[in-house]
Amino acid sequence: MKEETKNSKGGTKSGRLTGKNYLGYTLCDMANNSAFSVISAYLVIYCSDILGIRGGVITAIMMGARIWDAINDPIMGFLVQNKKPGKNGKYRPFLRIGGYPLALSVVLIFLHVSGSTLVSTIWVAVTYILYGMLYTVLLVPYGSLASVMTTKDDERSNLSICRALGGGIGSLPTLLFPIFVMNAGADGNQLNEKNLLIGMVIIAVCMIIFYTLGFYFTSENVVPVESKEKTRVLDTVKRIVKDRAFVTMSLIGCLLIAIDQYTNTVNLYLFKDYFGNSAMNTIYLIISYIPKLTIIFFANKIIRSIGKKEICVIGISISAVFSFLTFILHVGQDSVVIFLILSFFINCGVAFLAMEIWSMAADIIDHQEWVNGRREEASNYAIFTFMRKIGQTLAALAPWFVGLVGYDSSLAGTGISQGDTVLNGMYSVATFVPFLLYVAVLILFLLYPLDKKTSEQMHRELEGMRNGQT
Repeated sequence: MKEETKNSKGGTKSGRLTGKNYLGYTLCDMANNSAFSVISAYLVIYCSDILGIRGGVITAIMMGARIWDAINDPIMGFLVQNKKPGKNGKYRPFLRIGGYPLALSVVLIFLHVSGSTLVSTIWVAVTYILYGMLYTVLLVPYGSLASVMTTKDDERSNLSICRALGGGIGSLPTLLFPIFVMNAGADGNQLNEKNLLIGMVIIAVCMIIFYTLGFYFTSENVVPVESKEKTRVLDTVKRIVKDRAFVTMSLIGCLLIAIDQYTNTVNLYLFKDYFGNSAMNTIYLIISYIPKLTIIFFANKIIRSIGKKEICVIGISISAVFSFLTFILHVGQDSVVIFLILSFFINCGVAFLAMEIWSMAADIIDHQEWVNGRREEASNYAIFTFMRKIGQTLAALAPWFVGLVGYDSSLAGTGISQGDTVLNGMYSVATFVPFLLYVAVLILFLLYPLDKKTSEQMHRELEGMRNGQT
């Protein structure tokens, strides 16, 4: 596929991306993650402790949303893929079309409309599914936007880092929320419903501002030569399932978000009940972000010298080892500092993958173009995004696991202990499940074919293909 560099109005633009372009792209993922991280961390405990919804029902809602995503995500991807660019480009308009309604939906999820558990369950189910649909309307075009902002490898790498940085900064509300919302119960560890809703309103306003700035600060500079043949769902799926790089990295993306969200959710219960100190969850979140933010400053240097796959294999091995140590040591309730130290090393190991997942998502889209001669970033990205949503569903098993060991949500905020058997069971499910998932990620990375040598060959040959060389 040949490409020519143009702006969205048809003129030629040969300059490099500006600081404003990078800022705009960063702000969009700040908006994405500011809501996403809080919903991932607090929706389950809000449903169980405030609305009284059973863990199995919560999991059913999450799975129902993902079943709908199986239909909704690919449809959105193929609609965007076949859309013709307008005066504002092909992808940028969706920052407002999808972003503004998405901001409203994150407030509606936490709006307590009734004292009836049945009505509350229906409301949460409908608003959560709506949130997922709108997230897709925004996320697929946003993820595809980087590929039409520049064709330069270093600039694409910088955009990936900007997205990771924006996601990290956007997740900061999860650092502040434990102090803000976990302060209403008799023991100081009950969720404060009113403060949670106020927090979501503030986040929604910030989202609208960030999406607006993102729309005006970004630009579509690369217009691919359009194929006369439209992208077809079955043809694309057939090509993808035969591509080991795409399949393995999609599964890795799925498990990565499952680990992150499962850990964030179950740790709310763990710090609240097992360690008896919800404020420590803020310290844990800070510890988890420090390695990711540090890596930003030397990520490109490591990639050039070692390779993405190679460094990820080393990192995930470290995470698996320390995750296993956390489980077998079974840190006591009065040893939260030891738990936090072990958690720091777990997060050091997974940090590189967490920061480079979007860069590797771009790699597998490039790999599809390399092996099939067709570039279908929107449809490919939609499928990759859908797999990450499957990971969210796996993470939704957190309340089921906690309930399986006997957790009683009616005791939340009463000052009555869950009991030693339940507390020890909560610790086990909070530490052993992530260990198993890290092992699964490590196995998938060993199967992932894009090592440093292969990736370099792929990008050299793609450059030749795009320049019309044989």
